[in-house]
Amino acid sequence: MAAFGILSYEHRPLKRPRLGPPDVYPQDPKQKEDELTALNVKQGFNNQPAVSGDEHGSAKNVNFNPSKISSNFSSIIAEKLRYSTFPDTGKRKPQVNQKDNFWLVTARSQSSINNWFTDLAGTKPLTQLAKKVPIFSKKEEVFGYLAKYSVPVMRSAWMIKMTCAYHAAITETKVKKRHVIDPCIEWTQIITKYLWEQLQKVAEFYRQFPSQGCSSPLPANPPDVETAMKQWEYNEKLAMFMFQDGMLDRHEFLTWVLECFEKVRPGEDELLRLLLPLLLQVRAKLREIEEQIKERGQAVEFRWSFDKCQETTAGFTIGRVLHTLEVLDNHSFEKSDFNNSLDSLYNRIFGSGQSKDGHEMSPDDDAVVTLLCEWAVCCKRSGRHRAMVVAKLLEKRQAEIEAERCGESEVVDEKGSVSSGSLSAATLPVFQDVLLQFLDTQAPTLTEPGNESERVEFSNLVLLFCELIRHDVFSHNIYMCTLISRGDLASDSHLPRPRSPSDEPSDESERKEQDAGSSVKMEACWRNLLSVLCSVTDTDKGMDPAFPQLYEQPRHIQYATHFPIPQEESASHECNQRLVVLYGVGKLRDEARHTIKKITKDILKVLNRKSTAETGGEEGQKRKRSKPEAFPTAEDIFSKFQHLSHFDQHQVTSQVSRNVLEQITSFALGMSYHLPLVQHIQFIFDLMEYSLNISGLIDFAIQLLNELSLVEAELLLKSSSLVGSYTTSLCLCIVAVLRRYHSCLILNPEQTAQVFDGLRIVVKSGVNPADCSSAERCILAYLYDLYTSCSHLKNKFGEIFSEFCSKVKNSIYCNIDPSDSNMLWDPMFMMEAIANPSANNFNHSMVGKILNDSPANRYSFVCNVLMDVCVDHRDPERVNDIGILCAELTAYCRSLSAEWLGILKALCCSSNNGNCGFNDLLCNVDVSDLSFHDSLATFVAILIARQCLLLEDLVRCVAIPSLLNAACSEQDSEPGARLTCRILLHLFKTPQRNPVPQDGVKSGIGIRSSCDRHLLAASQNSIVVGAVFAVLKAVFMLGMNIYILLVSFKASSAPCKNWYQTRLRGSGLSHTAGLDDISEGRNVSIETASLDVYAKYVLKTICQQEWVGERCLKSLSEDSSALQDPVLVNIQAQRLLQLICYPHRQLDSDDGDNPQRQRIKRILQNMDQWTMRQSSLELQLMIKQSTNNVSELYSLLENIAKATIEVFQKSAEMNSNNPSGNGAAVQGGSASNNNSTTSKMKPILSSSERSGVWLVAPLIAKLPTSVQGHVLKAAGEELEKGQHLGSSSRKERDRQKQKSMSLLSQQPFLSLVLTCLKGQDEQREGLLTSLYSQVQQIVTNWREDQYQDDCKAKQMMHEALKLRLNLVGGMFDTVQRSTQQTTEWAVLLLDIISSGTVDMQSNNELFTTVLDMLSVLINGTLAADMSSISQGSMEENKRAYMNLVKKLRKELGDRQSESLEKVRQLLPLPKQTRDVITCEPQGSLIDTKGNKIAGFEKEGLQVSTKQKISPWDVFEGLKHSAPLSWGWFGTVRVDRKVTKFEEQQRFLLYHTHLKPKPRSYYLEPLPLPPEEEEPLTPVSQEPEKMIEAVKTEKNVATVPPESNKKSKSKKKKTPSNKTEVCYPDYNRTPGPAYTSMAPELMQNPTYARTMPYNPQNVYTQSQPLPPGQITGQIVTAGYSHHYDLCCCSTQEEFP
Repeated sequence: MAAFGILSYEHRPLKRPRLGPPDVYPQDPKQKEDELTALNVKQGFNNQPAVSGDEHGSAKNVNFNPSKISSNFSSIIAEKLRYSTFPDTGKRKPQVNQKDNFWLVTARSQSSINNWFTDLAGTKPLTQLAKKVPIFSKKEEVFGYLAKYSVPVMRSAWMIKMTCAYHAAITETKVKKRHVIDPCIEWTQIITKYLWEQLQKVAEFYRQFPSQGCSSPLPANPPDVETAMKQWEYNEKLAMFMFQDGMLDRHEFLTWVLECFEKVRPGEDELLRLLLPLLLQVRAKLREIEEQIKERGQAVEFRWSFDKCQETTAGFTIGRVLHTLEVLDNHSFEKSDFNNSLDSLYNRIFGSGQSKDGHEMSPDDDAVVTLLCEWAVCCKRSGRHRAMVVAKLLEKRQAEIEAERCGESEVVDEKGSVSSGSLSAATLPVFQDVLLQFLDTQAPTLTEPGNESERVEFSNLVLLFCELIRHDVFSHNIYMCTLISRGDLASDSHLPRPRSPSDEPSDESERKEQDAGSSVKMEACWRNLLSVLCSVTDTDKGMDPAFPQLYEQPRHIQYATHFPIPQEESASHECNQRLVVLYGVGKLRDEARHTIKKITKDILKVLNRKSTAETGGEEGQKRKRSKPEAFPTAEDIFSKFQHLSHFDQHQVTSQVSRNVLEQITSFALGMSYHLPLVQHIQFIFDLMEYSLNISGLIDFAIQLLNELSLVEAELLLKSSSLVGSYTTSLCLCIVAVLRRYHSCLILNPEQTAQVFDGLRIVVKSGVNPADCSSAERCILAYLYDLYTSCSHLKNKFGEIFSEFCSKVKNSIYCNIDPSDSNMLWDPMFMMEAIANPSANNFNHSMVGKILNDSPANRYSFVCNVLMDVCVDHRDPERVNDIGILCAELTAYCRSLSAEWLGILKALCCSSNNGNCGFNDLLCNVDVSDLSFHDSLATFVAILIARQCLLLEDLVRCVAIPSLLNAACSEQDSEPGARLTCRILLHLFKTPQRNPVPQDGVKSGIGIRSSCDRHLLAASQNSIVVGAVFAVLKAVFMLGMNIYILLVSFKASSAPCKNWYQTRLRGSGLSHTAGLDDISEGRNVSIETASLDVYAKYVLKTICQQEWVGERCLKSLSEDSSALQDPVLVNIQAQRLLQLICYPHRQLDSDDGDNPQRQRIKRILQNMDQWTMRQSSLELQLMIKQSTNNVSELYSLLENIAKATIEVFQKSAEMNSNNPSGNGAAVQGGSASNNNSTTSKMKPILSSSERSGVWLVAPLIAKLPTSVQGHVLKAAGEELEKGQHLGSSSRKERDRQKQKSMSLLSQQPFLSLVLTCLKGQDEQREGLLTSLYSQVQQIVTNWREDQYQDDCKAKQMMHEALKLRLNLVGGMFDTVQRSTQQTTEWAVLLLDIISSGTVDMQSNNELFTTVLDMLSVLINGTLAADMSSISQGSMEENKRAYMNLVKKLRKELGDRQSESLEKVRQLLPLPKQTRDVITCEPQGSLIDTKGNKIAGFEKEGLQVSTKQKISPWDVFEGLKHSAPLSWGWFGTVRVDRKVTKFEEQQRFLLYHTHLKPKPRSYYLEPLPLPPEEEEPLTPVSQEPEKMIEAVKTEKNVATVPPESNKKSKSKKKKTPSNKTEVCYPDYNRTPGPAYTSMAPELMQNPTYARTMPYNPQNVYTQSQPLPPGQITGQIVTAGYSHHYDLCCCSTQEEFP
């Protein structure tokens, strides 16, 4: 045993130096020997032996406790094990020796590098290669060598790890406190840079030879390009291996791959081929979810709006529709300049709403087109110009779309068009389908004969589609083909069809034959329709003669019957097709044609018979001598004409107008002596206007205007008496027509310039505006209006007309003051002319000069005229003739205008006691006589129409003083005020078209000539809007029948307001009491009504005029201060505004609690897209009236907010009671075709979307921000009410649903809240805080299982959560501005998913919304404002992003679910790690703080956790255990002593037996080898070493010091006799222990077979040692194996 003396404790170096120097009995810091107690000080330390008695004696007689000895020995072993334990290396990084294991590459070591890389590419173990690893000066150089030697990528990755470890060790050595560089990012940048360099080399070569097709192959690659290609191919594979192994930063690498792909130029196919292997792996999954990405991306754009109607973007579409309507309402169609032209209107409507593709029709584009059609048709707006505006807008839009289509060579998709197969897609107009859908669903039809608004809308529809067809926006041919294919023109047998009077009765045989043939059946089917169109009888008083018997027909039959087609040769096919479709090919078609020809012939016969016969012509003399024939009268012609369809009317008027134009042209060329009478041409104008042939009317008028100069020259040549009168009279009719349709004319700048130039030539610019005829005066006035309203005319004619324009303004459009003259009256002055006003036997110019020179003559003339109108003759025809005569004389004598104004003031203000003059008239005229009021009103209207008076002068000087006198209750003021009301009613009322009085009906009172009616309408349009408001306020005060004494009362005092309100309620203006008898047409005489009732009638009638309402509303939209007048208190101004806004509606009553809130509620409930402007004006007026009173303003804002919420609640109740709704109801009712199979029978926007709550949000957006704040506050309160969704009582939950959830689930309510949030930063913060707590409460209720057992409650919870997330989405900009809010909401959204409140299975739509919101918050953290971006802000954003990601990862933890996996995809790609499963003692318990509780362990191990190790920390070929921890496997690493049998076996492996030697051997001198030289054959020397070691152990005391030193030196060269317990690679199955052996031992098969498994030195942590068991095993096992293994040796060697 002497051989083991070296292992004794005396000579073992201690592992723990704190124990002091080596000793047999180590000292302990707290040993008893060092305790200085009193006893130890006195007696010294007394060692108490374990056994009492003799210390050196025998202990045979002492009884020992074996268990105590065993436990003591076990504690000794355990303590020994504790001191022998090595520190754990789990938290350390693997350490490499940069001096021993690496060598720097130089030029001299090239051969060594080649050998080493050859071994690396081969199969040489990495353990041997790790001893000397070459290091390059540049890290990227290693890639070139790896590719050069084609090293396997796994071994190449090991090489890169070793290189990284070396540089890391060098960095730690040089700089101790340096930031640790992440090897993933570092080597990702290195390898991507290297790959990019290789790719650039290849790209530069291929860019020298651009692609030229297959005929020109590329040249061979040069060597450097070939090398770069090989480098790319190899390192691309290496990069992918490192990527998959987790050695690269995946996010950085994938980003680089995409950047490379984006930089590839078109045609670089070779580069694309190199990138495709990388790219296909990146984009493999994107194609699968492309559609989902689009849908969810669109949801993000619309702020995650889930409502089903929002799938068609109803909110956005409604917004655009309202914007379009607002643009149309604000546009002025009476003028044309740069900012107010058709082009500017087009840009405002379509410029901002174009889709990206431009040529693709989006749903909102369809909605805009539909709105334009509705705007042109409905009665809520006025003007014939609307149809032309829409046609030109759509024509411009269509041309733009078709130009883009042609440019891109795209095929047009016929979206749902049902047309014949022969139709080409290229011939289909862009808007054909949209317009057809409008006709199917929303276009008006004739259903009720007595419905006037329906008839007007149908006429507007006919005019609209007439213009659409003219502008090629709507194809009538395709329309008819579509109707035929759909069967919409099939007749219904159950509909009554009256027989046509033109049809002759047929006998029985004829009828049978007709019934037998199918073609004859078709004719008989439409026979009744022909009778409808051609019937001249009108027995039904309620039937409109323009649309006889069409009220019972399907809508498309009505449209096909009436829609006009241009009367051109190119449209002959459409006209024939229409005839065939409607009447067949037999007798009915011939009769329809014959009817048109007969009416046309009658009209032409009248025109030719009553034409003007010029002197000197024989033809004229012959016609005079011819026998008179029975010609039809104008009444007969019109009676037949009005029974035609609009199509037939257009056909007749077009043919007649062409005939008249031929007569005019023929006379102008000197080929005829006859001219049509002016009144006949005016009659044709009236017919064309009646037939709605507006475009034809304007074209006809312009063609006539162009011929007038030639006609006038021909008249001069023939010395005709019509020189100067015919052309001016005809020109006056033309001017009247063009004035009537001025808004239509200026839509075409070319036509406008043509008209201006033609009128300028007719009046000969040298004419004196102050001395001209009435017709010339009207022409000059229109020239001035054209010049001032059209900027392009100023540019074209400014040099020749600007100076003359100022003369016209000073002469015609200057304001005048009334005369108050009282001169000598001559009752007989000009009585002959007044008695016969239609006679043209005197010179108007000469009479005008006489009147101009004598004021007395003017006084006598105006008095005589008024005496004749008011006293002597009251015949309407005569009154019209007198008015025209006075207009002619006033044109030559401008001073008469002041006289007319003065005498009218004298009559209307007759209570001024003669202060107004004209006493002679007042003495002879009784103003209270109501019989002449209408005649005088007609006379005044003609003067104003002929530019003798300005309407605003009459209002300013006559009407307002008269009405105020009566309102102030002045004595005898009532007759004048009543006369004033009658005149105002006649002047403000829109003149009705009446071409010919009906037979048997007395001619109505009014203007006879349509020319004068048009001129009066033009005067109405030119009046300043301030005068209109003055009239309305004055008549309103008169209707109140009270005098507003503001000097007696303070307007702000409560008694005054109560007094006003009391009088207002009793006045009849708070409701329609007092007006019902008049409005309902009862037999109540207006003349006998009281003045206040008559004033209310006049006020309501004036407000009902379309031009009054349109002018007032447009003015109030720009400035609502017109009604804020001191003479009106707040409630009066509101009542007057209601009359203006809703003239046909019953006014609101003030009954009930809080009438203000009830009024606001009615405003919101009754609002639709057409009355939204009125609703906004009402609310704005209320707010402005309360601006100066804080408490009143606050009360008003609260009422608006609460009324808004109540409107939504009521709407929610209606929706719950009627879930189906009426949005899909098709207008037209039974008039729609039931057999239609089209798929587009639903309007683009339902009726509910065009009215009601959908419009509340846009309305509130127009109001001040204070209103929005109060509405938002009220909405927030409603949200808070919906928070008790988790109530334990189901009844309570249902109640909350009825009161809150039905409201909150509405998309319009969400739109309202989001609208109010704009600009409300304070309210945003409060609402966000409230929403956060609400969503948090929902999640809490879910965690408490309050929704698990109730599916209804769960659905309610999802609805509530959906709305709140919508609101949060609308405020994402506020959330993202705050890092704290971003973090809080991100964590809450994650909590919604992680808690299971929302998952992919229960509600996938809501789940994707929560997921996308979380994604926006995460990715938005990195976004920065590009305008103020800086390096600091980028770093701050990145830091916030990393903090947020860290927090979310912490919240996620290791929880696994399908939903959470989707969340993990939002976070940055995590680094790939190696997972190691760790163990712990079985039965381990952990307290609340996470600490293990000792004492509960059992034998064995159990799985504990999973540890992650970076791939860069795992090195193959190194023995160290870092970063693996021994504790992960329940073991410790201890210093292991080599057992004796292992040492002996090792000796046996290398020993040799001694052989007998010859005697000469002993005689030779001993060889003396060098001292430090190792033996050549260690195997042969092992036995000698072993023998010497045994001998030395036996004779330890006699060994000299030299031999001892020598043995020590030899011992250093022998393999170590100590080994350590270690583990293999982590990815193998961990065992309890592995024994590490020298490589040379592992190569010996004998050792591998005979070496036993020795578990004695491996102990589990916290594993108690059984008393006595381990010791016995160690002794027994140690010696038994020793003797067994040494049995092969001789007795001499092992005594």
